[in-house]
This record gives sequence, structure tokens and C-alpha cells, in this order.
Amino acid sequence: MTQYAQFDPNASSPTPVIGWYDTDFATYSMLPPTVETAPAGFLVMTQDQWDAHMVNPSGWAVENGQTLVDYVAPAPVLTLEQQADRALYQGLAITLSGSITLAATVFPVDPSATVKIGAVVTTIMATQAFPGGITSFPMKDSSGAWHTFTLAQYTTVAGAISAYVAALNLITDGNPLNAVALPSSSVSLTV
Repeated sequence: MTQYAQFDPNASSPTPVIGWYDTDFATYSMLPPTVETAPAGFLVMTQDQWDAHMVNPSGWAVENGQTLVDYVAPAPVLTLEQQADRALYQGLAITLSGSITLAATVFPVDPSATVKIGAVVTTIMATQAFPGGITSFPMKDSSGAWHTFTLAQYTTVAGAISAYVAALNLITDGNPLNAVALPSSSVSLTV
């Protein structure tokens, strides 16, 4: 009996394997039970190849219709909207200089983080002070480290995050301004 790897003979090489067939296990109407001539789109496999494919069935392709080879599918091409959606979970790298120095540090911009920042900014807008009237307030970066900012520093960092998120949201919400690229995921600020 024989094992086969099925592929699309009309696709460009290497062609991902799209099916595995073992005539020891079952009878398939489109396959001969023993090797006479493999039908178009099928490659006869050795027992070693069959055993190896079990480890990663999606990691194989057929090269030039004749050889089974390792295969890694190319990453899908994302639309600008999909890229913007992903960027909302990757953060914004912020570099600060002036009254505070901070090397490029990634701050989260996901909805949970921006709601927390927004709550602090809302208090600042209403009272011109941090919640509780304190003189400095912490903000957590993407690694989990805390950074304490003065009022001016916090509002500058929060403003940069807000502008970045707003630009990404416009793209994910239908791109009404016809953006052709994502906004920069890094910014340098002087406070």
C-alpha cells in the first residue's frame, strides 16, 4: 500500500500540501492502492516522509511536483485597517527630554490602558490637578514599570497617546480621511 501527499499541481512551487492519504488505512476512489502512476496533484511518499509529516502536517509543500520539502506559510498580508487594529495592542514608544529624561519606552495604548489614562485626564481637565490633589502621578509602561510624572509631563504623554489612538481609530473605523499608512509608533517629546 502507498501514502500520498496531495497538492495543487497548478499552483506555483513550492505548493503547500493540502491532503494526506494512506491507502493502508482506507480506500480512496481517486488513488490507486499501490504505486502504478500517481495521479496529477499527488506525490507518493516514503514511509520516513509519512512518519515525519505526523509531527507537523501543515509544515510541508511539494517542490516542482516531485519533492516533499519543509514549508512555512507566508504571513498573511494585512489591510491597513487590520494593521491599525493590531497597533492598538502594541503600544507607542515615547522618548522624553526637557524636565524629564526617558529613553524610548513603550506605553500601552489598548482600550483598557487608555480608559485609565482618560480618567486621570478628565480629573485634570475639571480641577487642574491630579486626583486627590497630589503633585505627581504614576503611569505604567508596557513592561509593567511605573513612571511618575508631573501634571505637565502627564498631560503631554497622555496627549501623545490620545493622538496616536485617535489616528488608529479613524483607520479602524473605516478610514474616512483615506490614510495610506499608519501613524508613527514612536514619538519624541520635550516637556
